[in-house]
Amino acid sequence: MTGPMTAMLAGLPLICVTLSSPGMAEPQCHSNDRYLVVAQPHEDDAGNRFAVTRLNGAPPPAACAFDERAADFVLGAAGDPLWFAELAGNSLILNRSTGPQGDLVVYDLRSGKVVLDVPSDEYELKDNVVTFWQRMARATRETCPAFAENEASGFGSVTAVRKTLDLATQSVTETGDSKCMPVQ
Repeated sequence: MTGPMTAMLAGLPLICVTLSSPGMAEPQCHSNDRYLVVAQPHEDDAGNRFAVTRLNGAPPPAACAFDERAADFVLGAAGDPLWFAELAGNSLILNRSTGPQGDLVVYDLRSGKVVLDVPSDEYELKDNVVTFWQRMARATRETCPAFAENEASGFGSVTAVRKTLDLATQSVTETGDSKCMPVQ
């Protein structure tokens, strides 16, 4: 049912109202032993808002509901298209994108602050370390062996540098590896 509806019950009018709009997607819950993160899609915009609640040893609730009043804090404003990627210990890993290229965004949930926000489409999480390719600069024919091939396929080219983020120390380190990537 969508919208208000009037019905008769035992000859008396009964008004029924839905609690969500027809276009509003259901929230998605993600949890670990420390946090509950509820992702609620923006109603009229791309991305999600995230209600973050510290569990303090309690199990996450059985029902998945977005309740910003009960949350410790809420992340994600309209116009900032954030998407859930992973919940790892005290870190929330998100992607920001409305197209083929996006950003890698990592929040420290202890403080609610961003510890990484870089142009990157690829990452891997292993042993509490996020390894990612950060797009750095436009590539040229001289700096990119695949430049002509990318251009012939309708793509541009960028140079990306492989870096790591240690989630425990929140330090970023360059690995010394780089590559040329096609971009739209």
